[in-house]
Amino acid sequence: MKVLISNKKANLNYFTIDKYESGISLNGNEVKSIANANGNINDAFCFIKNNEMYLLNMYIPPYKQDSKINAYDPYRKRKLLLHKDEIIKIDYQTKKNKLTIIPTLIYMNKNKIKVEIILAKSKKKWDKRETIKLNENKRVSAKFTN
Repeated sequence: MKVLISNKKANLNYFTIDKYESGISLNGNEVKSIANANGNINDAFCFIKNNEMYLLNMYIPPYKQDSKINAYDPYRKRKLLLHKDEIIKIDYQTKKNKLTIIPTLIYMNKNKIKVEIILAKSKKKWDKRETIKLNENKRVSAKFTN
């Protein structure tokens, strides 16, 4: 598994409730651009419409060697490939518990690009402070043990 793009702020801003692995529908040039580890998912989120899940606000820059750069929308809506029962389960959990669907990783597994999505609950300001304190304590203790 080769991690191509990650959302590092997801662990700071959200509590992870559940994780899912999903495929993603991409154009050929988008695949080449992501394979070069180009892109950003920090502001991306997922939503469900008509029993289909879509990824929005994911930035994939145009592939440099492409001749059709002008006719390309880097923020277009992309369909996530999940089983229908998984989508229904995710939709039920998000509506019942008021959760958000956030992409955390884009990686390559057996020459297929996959997206790891999480069901997440937003952290309050004091929760974020607590997370920062724990991370700094881990970093300092690791520094003194080495």
